[in-house]
Amino acid sequence: MAVRRRILNTLLGATALFAAATGHVYADTLEEGFSSPPMEVRPRVRWWWPGADVTDEEVRRELHLLADNGFAGAEVQAMTPNFVALSRAERDRVNQYAEPMFFDRLKAAGEAAKSLGMSLDYTLGSAWPPGGGFAITPEKALSELSMAVTQVKGGEQGPIKVTIPKWTRRLGALSFFDERTKDPKVADWAARLDARARIVAVVAMKGSAPETIAAQSSSGFKLSPWSNVRVPGELDPASGIVLTDKIAADGTLQWSPPPGDWQVFVFKQYAVDMGVLGAAGQGPQLVLDPTDPDAFRRHAARTGDPLGIDPAGIRSTFIDSFELMQDIHWGPEFLDQFRKRRGYDLTPYLPFILQPGWMQAWDERYSPPYFNAKSGDLADRVRADYRRTLSESLMTGFVKPFVDWNHSHGMLAKLQAHGGPFDIIQAYGSADIPETEDLVHGADPLFMRLARSAAHLYGRKHVSVEGLAWGGRPFDVTPDDMRRRVDLIIAGGVTDIIMHGMNYRYKAEDWPGWHAFSPNPSGLSFSSMLNETNPIWPAMKPLAHYVARLQSVMQSGDAIVPVAYYYGRYGYYVGIEDGGAGKQAAEKTFIAGGYDFDRINPDSIARARVEDRQLVAAGGARYSVLVLPPISAMRAETAEAIARFAKAGLPVFFTDHIPDRDEGLADAARRDKRVRRAIDMAMKAGAKMVSADNVVPSLRQAGVAANLTFGGDASDLVFVQRNVGDRLVTFLANVGTSARDVNLTLPRVGGVTRWNAIDGSIAPYSASASGNATQVPLNLPAGQSALLVLDSREAPHRVDDPATQESMTLPVDGWNLNVQGHAMRKPYAHDLGTIALGDWRNVPELANFAGEGTYRRTVAIDGQLLGRGRKLFLELGEVHDMATVTLNGRTLPPAITRPFRIDITGVAKPGNNDLIVTVANVLENAMVDPKSPSYKSLRPVPAGLVGPLRIVAQ
Repeated sequence: MAVRRRILNTLLGATALFAAATGHVYADTLEEGFSSPPMEVRPRVRWWWPGADVTDEEVRRELHLLADNGFAGAEVQAMTPNFVALSRAERDRVNQYAEPMFFDRLKAAGEAAKSLGMSLDYTLGSAWPPGGGFAITPEKALSELSMAVTQVKGGEQGPIKVTIPKWTRRLGALSFFDERTKDPKVADWAARLDARARIVAVVAMKGSAPETIAAQSSSGFKLSPWSNVRVPGELDPASGIVLTDKIAADGTLQWSPPPGDWQVFVFKQYAVDMGVLGAAGQGPQLVLDPTDPDAFRRHAARTGDPLGIDPAGIRSTFIDSFELMQDIHWGPEFLDQFRKRRGYDLTPYLPFILQPGWMQAWDERYSPPYFNAKSGDLADRVRADYRRTLSESLMTGFVKPFVDWNHSHGMLAKLQAHGGPFDIIQAYGSADIPETEDLVHGADPLFMRLARSAAHLYGRKHVSVEGLAWGGRPFDVTPDDMRRRVDLIIAGGVTDIIMHGMNYRYKAEDWPGWHAFSPNPSGLSFSSMLNETNPIWPAMKPLAHYVARLQSVMQSGDAIVPVAYYYGRYGYYVGIEDGGAGKQAAEKTFIAGGYDFDRINPDSIARARVEDRQLVAAGGARYSVLVLPPISAMRAETAEAIARFAKAGLPVFFTDHIPDRDEGLADAARRDKRVRRAIDMAMKAGAKMVSADNVVPSLRQAGVAANLTFGGDASDLVFVQRNVGDRLVTFLANVGTSARDVNLTLPRVGGVTRWNAIDGSIAPYSASASGNATQVPLNLPAGQSALLVLDSREAPHRVDDPATQESMTLPVDGWNLNVQGHAMRKPYAHDLGTIALGDWRNVPELANFAGEGTYRRTVAIDGQLLGRGRKLFLELGEVHDMATVTLNGRTLPPAITRPFRIDITGVAKPGNNDLIVTVANVLENAMVDPKSPSYKSLRPVPAGLVGPLRIVAQ
């Protein structure tokens, strides 16, 4: 009974924590939450720690700094500070990660966060992928399957010689340069890793070899032995012979091949030559086997159990992206698991599973498979079964144990599922907080919808993102870049932004201090260094307020998503559905047609129902229509569910053609009949097949209500929409390079206001009723966004845009400039006297400068410009990269993003005005160093106040 009570209390505690973490505490009204966002809706930062080499005092100081600048907390990720000179004592402290010293610091951080009303997320493991330490022994480490093929002409007496697959060298599971691998306790680990190697299967089949071309790695590293395939080889499955027991270690095969052209395959299992990337901690850093729940148990015992139950101030633990570098995804028990789950032996069909680029970490891409069957679809069926089994093995071996462990410890589970070779939507949805990231495909809001889809389907309130990360731009990302990226993220359906990132203050004497992803000789670097040492740090508070205001709205009410768009594949990368073209044609067509969409997976279809002709997911999301992409196969159970949906009145559309078979191989004939029978039933019940270019017109014809309709060129406009009581909230972002002038039709009648997340203001917006809808004209410059709120309790009305009545342009010359900061990474201060506005790169004293430049001048303003009832604005023109204006002794809010326009109404006066413009630029120019192996790739970027400056009266 005591055990039951403890379990019940744990579950109740986790439920209570979930309620707090998912933002069920809001301001009284939408307006109040927007004006003064509560803690629950504020953004967070990823907070990199140098392992355990942190102090309670500095941790508390940095948490106060975050709280003072508008953040709700941080995501702690402990890492080794690579490419930084560390003393022996420092390295020893760094490697106390996951030891008592580290957990003392983490608990103190959690308590400090709690005292400030904040909370922390904690990466369950140092860096990524999960693993490391003495807990993950060679027997519990990640394994892979590799393949070698030998072409053999039959008809001669054996034995024959065949090629044995080689072990793929990667980033080093036991690096010679890592002194932790020299610990006497692991002296036998290299031999134990070698002992994992074994020949899994030898299979011979008649057939032809593939035509291949060299693969160009997008990452700059060759992490896989596979070439791209131009034309797959063709094999005759009926000729297949399993010869595993006839091979010797040297490749001698005791077999006499019958006449014909044969392909002889040798499949060998190896431990993967990959360690946890950037990991701190004791011992070697082997990646765990995610198909083995005992490997996760060991990992959690090392990296999480010492936190105890319901640790103060720690909201969740977190798993970073799955970046599993394997020749072929595999696990030691995979063949047994496959036989149990699919009902047949995979061994004779192993030649068909390899498809280069499929979920290949750091180099995901489309290539045809190496081999297909000579006739029929057997190879496609085998690959589907292989991937389904792999997905299930990862879900039961890692994802479910991870979620269960968090709940049993009073915490939420936060998971990045992208990059994993599984049902990505199910994996996202299994976590309490699905988290996407914006590095993928240039912050693609269509990709980010995968995590949002999972949240809707599985009933998760929040969608998180590892955001504001740019590859190859560690020091030059501007506040304007960040604001634009925030808009993309919000337009991707995200509700919670984790800004990437803030470094614990470390090695500060070597300005600008430690950055976890600084440029280095390996060539890999990422943004952003969101620290006090970055001159643009003052922009973080207004940027955090901007994010918080948007999130206060996006965490309110319910998302409006009319289209459920089927996704039945395993893993995801842009291009997986269209042969690598990456056009995302269907997704873009939906958005351009005014229909938002979620992707829906077979697991969610199995648990959904139809009510009032709407598809209702187990998580509560409601969809007006189910659309399927051009696919030839699906599980029989999925087809039968769709037939039931159609019979219950749900509109169902198949694109281009209908599925006519089951996806798997076992019992194929019977299951194929079930699919065909179910699809026939669906069509008779009203389901339709339409061409891809006719999907949106067909939705309209079927009476499926759109979120909105666009009049005019709406290309590059992306939107999300929410229902909040009597309000219809629509957020639109222009992700293109040209302005868009459109007329929106919103499907309700009401008054419209435009909410400005930069300053928290709300202003009436011009709109007019049109039948049962509201017409809203919108001009959206490139890179800009609009948050429109329609209130059905109010009437639409026309609002005239303010007209410029008068303006004056300030002189380019005659400014006094004083700078303080760093040049060539050394402290630098200089009074340049009188100077003209312009790019600092053209000023010899400032070409290598990063910091603050203070411009001063006296500005004479004609009294007529300050006429009664007029608003007065100072337009700064071109600014690099943020500006703070002080006028007549009054400092105004910083301008951090275009159009760099500041309201000076009531501050300006007739006659002479004392104007100070303090400009801060990014770190880049001070870091450029052609002689440094780390910094030689950096290039100077625009800096300073270029202008022209204007004072505008409206």
